[in-house]
Amino acid sequence: MKNKDKKFIQSLALSGLTMAGGFLVRKALEKSWEKATGKTPPTSPYRAETSLKEVMAWAVATGILVSVSKVFMDWTFSAGADRLSER
Repeated sequence: MKNKDKKFIQSLALSGLTMAGGFLVRKALEKSWEKATGKTPPTSPYRAETSLKEVMAWAVATGILVSVSKVFMDWTFSAGADRLSER
């Protein structure tokens, strides 16, 4: 297999794994939110029963956890792909 093709496949795999990981982190965060607050996570800031405080807490928690996990997964998967390509 050509080196260019290998890099393309690795890039596709890394993107897919990172997206799947971000999805799983978000689902875990939703379950944690439900367990901690007894409510579903706010999906719309415009619903009458949702306070601004809840919306902001959800936005901050989601943004931080998904971003940090994405960087961690990119770093981990890239390191693994680099090791595999050295073989």
